[in-house]
Amino acid sequence: MIFFYTTRFALVFFGLSLLLSSCKYEELAKADYPQQIIYMPTAKNGLFTINSISTSGTYRFTVDLTAKKLIVPLGVFRGGVSADGDVPVIITTNADTVSKLISTSALVGTMALPADKFVLPNSITIPNGQESAVFNLTIDLDYLRANPTQKLAVAVGIASAQTTVNPLLKTTVISFDPTILTPVPNFTTKADATVPQKITFANSSLNAVSYSWDFGDGSAAVADPAPIYTYTKAGTYRVTLTATGITGSADAVKKTMVLTIP
Repeated sequence: MIFFYTTRFALVFFGLSLLLSSCKYEELAKADYPQQIIYMPTAKNGLFTINSISTSGTYRFTVDLTAKKLIVPLGVFRGGVSADGDVPVIITTNADTVSKLISTSALVGTMALPADKFVLPNSITIPNGQESAVFNLTIDLDYLRANPTQKLAVAVGIASAQTTVNPLLKTTVISFDPTILTPVPNFTTKADATVPQKITFANSSLNAVSYSWDFGDGSAAVADPAPIYTYTKAGTYRVTLTATGITGSADAVKKTMVLTIP
């Protein structure tokens, strides 16, 4: 029995010694990480379509009214375990890509955005330690205003002399519908069943970010998107809704409705 426990102890001791020796700290050279690869997330679905506006805080573009520019933010990301090193990225445009999409009816009613109507940086750099870098496509706002119904497209690509580019995610085709720059005011009214002077205004406007209601009775304008208003006197009133879009008051549009209050 003593021999059994002695042998067992020896085996355990030997195992622990082997484990500790294998875990001995050593200064290791920096591991070779998988090769980095760069890509554009907006290229995932082929087309980056801008045909609506958002007031939720998440934007696909912004408007600089002072500079008269529409700005579409784009980005380049890098994959791989490591984010070491600066990664220079060349920004390109490819008119042939847009032409092919138009010819195959993939972009119906669209024309290529003229080269002199937009600006892109020639290159950007993903900084050491960072996974991405952002750049802007800047479009001439006056040109968009002058062509309010013409859909436009531009192909933006990325290239790099030192880092692999994902061939499936290297080109983003931005399709822009300028109709979203012009608000379309519209509303209906409904009188309260008990108090007919109390009117509910249902707002169904498009492409607007702010509103102003003139109820036609001399009262102050109301900015509520869908107000409920009570008239104090019977009569006929001209109610006007002014809808303002993303380009500001210069492109605001009004709609007037005649309303009779018993």
